Amino acid sequence: MKKVLYTLLAVSLIFTACKKEEGCTDAIATNYNADAEDDDNSCIYSIVGIWTPTSVSVTQSMTATVMGQIVDSYDTTFTTAPADVGMEGDVEFTADGNMYDEGDTNSYTYSGNVLTITEDGESETQTCTVTSTSLTVSFSETETYTEDYMGQEATITESFDMTLNATRQ
Repeated sequence: MKKVLYTLLAVSLIFTACKKEEGCTDAIATNYNADAEDDDNSCIYSIVGIWTPTSVSVTQSMTATVMGQIVDSYDTTFTTAPADVGMEGDVEFTADGNMYDEGDTNSYTYSGNVLTITEDGESETQTCTVTSTSLTVSFSETETYTEDYMGQEATITESFDMTLNATRQ
């Protein structure tokens, strides 16, 4: 009976000792675990680095209303090259909070998938997603104003959504 008990105890210790530690196994992640043998998909990546823009997805819409009635509208969605929307060259985010883009230096903060870029004292906040190899930044802007439309005052609402896709260098 003692032999059976010792054998069961030894087998359970072997299985416990052989359990592999889980965690982030990607060395460039901010939460890299050198002891982890199995990746548990918990890796978190920093925005710090040099990024090359690869494509831009744009959605634009406009609605014009006169006395509560829609008199004109359009929606368009397209994907284009970064150069087509005025983006030339790489973007670099440094660990000290500087962003270098086309010869300009701006400051930034990044926390919880929120990127805030400050340029000339004005801040803009975008949502973004960072992986080991890719960066996706989403910009959104809506503007409402009034203007003359065929002799009547129209309310114009324009929306502009842009998603920048980039790869890590």
